[in-house]
Amino acid sequence: MQNIEDLVLDENEEALAPAVVIATIALLAVFVVGVLVSVVGLVA
Repeated sequence: MQNIEDLVLDENEEALAPAVVIATIALLAVFVVGVLVSVVGLVA
C-alpha cells in the first residue's frame, strides 16, 4: 500500500494538495460544528 500511495502522491502531488486541504478544512468544520451543537445543547 505504501508503494502505491507513494507513486500516486509523486505523480499527482500538485493535483491532490488542494483536495487534501479542502478535505481537512471540511473535517475540521464538521468537528467544530459538532462541538458547538453539543455545547449549545448542554447549555440549553
